[in-house]
Amino acid sequence: MSLKGYCNPLVFRERDHTLICLTFEQFFTIFSDRFNLKSTLYIYYYKNTVPNEKTSHSNNNIQLIYHLWLALATLLILSLTTSLFMLFFEPLLDAPANHHSSQPSGLVLILSLTGAILFSYTLLILLTREYFTSQFIPLLKAHYGWGIASSVLGIIVAVLVHFISQSYPPDPGDSNSFSLIQQHGQLAYSILVVVTVVFAPFFEEYLFRGLIFDALRNRFSAFVSISASAVVFMAFHLIEYSDYWVGMSAILLLGFLLGLLRLSSRSILCPIICHASYNACILLLT
Repeated sequence: MSLKGYCNPLVFRERDHTLICLTFEQFFTIFSDRFNLKSTLYIYYYKNTVPNEKTSHSNNNIQLIYHLWLALATLLILSLTTSLFMLFFEPLLDAPANHHSSQPSGLVLILSLTGAILFSYTLLILLTREYFTSQFIPLLKAHYGWGIASSVLGIIVAVLVHFISQSYPPDPGDSNSFSLIQQHGQLAYSILVVVTVVFAPFFEEYLFRGLIFDALRNRFSAFVSISASAVVFMAFHLIEYSDYWVGMSAILLLGFLLGLLRLSSRSILCPIICHASYNACILLLT
């Protein structure tokens, strides 16, 4: 008996030792009709291979929890590594007159912050490198009109925040990191500009308008996603502005606008540009 014309042959012997050749399709049809296996196997296949709404929601919840955990871990690592870098730089760079001061010098602070930001966010990108290459990198493009609008929006918000802060200044005894770094000298200020205008917008937008926003958008509506990512963004800056309501309100407003830009432009580059222009304008006005 020729086996030509048969795909995936199943061969076995009968009592008369005659070779019988069946395709797997024929074999499955015969036995599924007898034992009603077809519906059973279809149900099993559907449950285990075809995604449904329940499993999709469960995966989205897991992704959201994981990305929020990454945000918290990044904040903790950022704080820890800043302290470790300060322990390293302080004996090397602090002047003898500053040894009795409770505050580090501006140069030590900005170098420590720079090292901590680079370490923490590089680790974050390594942990989420699949998202970084497949989703974040393709979004690093935008129409020039969106880019100009994003830059202008950042400047407008910065000017508005500056005028409000002039009417409601922080307490005289409060000192923030920016003012401490600006007082140190040109080198510390130059590093501060690079960190706040280049590093911080890129890395923070990757975390908040990238990882967290996309995880929220897969589970909730656009408004909830924008609002929740803005709240997490504000919470990330609690250490710096916890005693100053204008600063916290500004971060919340900026986070909401950045999320709106991310959604409207369908680009991550627009929030980065807006964030960078906001930071640059704040530095120029203070």
